[in-house]
Amino acid sequence: MTTLTDFWGGYQLASTLGRPDAGAFCSAPSFGWEHAAPFPQLETRNDLPELRVVTYNLHSGLGPRWRAYADRREVERNLAGIAERIAVASPGTPVDVVALNEVDFGSRRSGWMDQAEFIAAELERRTGQSYTVERGETWRRKVPGLEVRFGNAVLFRHSALSMDARMLRKPQKTSYASAFPTGILDKFLNEPRGVLHVQIQFFGHPVDVLVTHLEAFNPARREAQAADLLRRFIEPGRTSILLGDMNTVPTALTYERPHFAADRTHDVLTSGELADARIVAAARGGVSDFSAWATYPAPAPVWALDGSFATPDLAPHDVQVIGGDESDHRGLSVTYAWLTPEAKSAFVRWRDAVRERQFVRIIDCDLSDFVPDKHRYLEWLKANTGFASFLDRLGDTVKEMSLGNAD
Repeated sequence: MTTLTDFWGGYQLASTLGRPDAGAFCSAPSFGWEHAAPFPQLETRNDLPELRVVTYNLHSGLGPRWRAYADRREVERNLAGIAERIAVASPGTPVDVVALNEVDFGSRRSGWMDQAEFIAAELERRTGQSYTVERGETWRRKVPGLEVRFGNAVLFRHSALSMDARMLRKPQKTSYASAFPTGILDKFLNEPRGVLHVQIQFFGHPVDVLVTHLEAFNPARREAQAADLLRRFIEPGRTSILLGDMNTVPTALTYERPHFAADRTHDVLTSGELADARIVAAARGGVSDFSAWATYPAPAPVWALDGSFATPDLAPHDVQVIGGDESDHRGLSVTYAWLTPEAKSAFVRWRDAVRERQFVRIIDCDLSDFVPDKHRYLEWLKANTGFASFLDRLGDTVKEMSLGNAD
């Protein structure tokens, strides 16, 4: 007898581009750097200090498992433990930027605390450094007895040139298949998502810091949020770092993740200016095992959901998971070095080779000749991702593919 569990166990959620029914070749793990140029030797600048960042999902201070509420003393103990993990992540030099997700700014369930302010105070007590707090509220509930204020936050110890918090746009309805089996469930789990944008002055160099927490359950919505983020918040020519719980894994791991084999969010995030610190670290070390960067679930991490993405004037040389069971996620700590102009050019060439491999795999696996309305998917890629440059370069070939499919 077939049960609901049997059905759900094999169910694959559809996405904007990914096809859950991909064949064996496309389902096999593929690391883009395997077919790109060898990872280059990168010379770093000596006129700028290293830039240290941490991203951490606090789970509202409620600990490693789902709970409706917790005693304030327990919440404080969990948050103090997270602050301690962050403080010791970079011995000798305090972390420059801390991105926080699932932060309560005053909620009954966690003792009415401003958790971002609490973490900042704990970091100052441990490091002697003062941190400015910027909040980005994404959700508020006023129901008596269930009051919640919740969102993202960023802590930084350098002067701010600008600060802004905005919501990600809701994707327009399309004719693509719904990513969820029922509209009711999708509506219930549709949490508003936002981006916190702070530009800091890092020893005379402006750095755009972006903090977000993307959709957890609906791959198509998550891909649309990633595309919206790239279009609206990543400005060419500006040093930028994107931090947060992306609720997606590096593309090479996607087919191993139950229900999310079709997810292409990571491809979208890395289709333009940004490079994933974990991918760079893996390519530099020639490794294909991402378990060292898994952050969820915290007691025994399996999935690398929390990430740091940066423009190519920054190269990560230390990428490590931090934390224990103070939350349901562990944190990710990354140390970036600044590249010389020559090294940046070499890094860009390598990154573009990896991007091209990603693009080719999407064309081969997600947009085969058997996909109806292929031209519409190609239009979505061109309008919403950094793969537009490849589409333009391959103009005639892609046009033939598109027109041929339209016939």
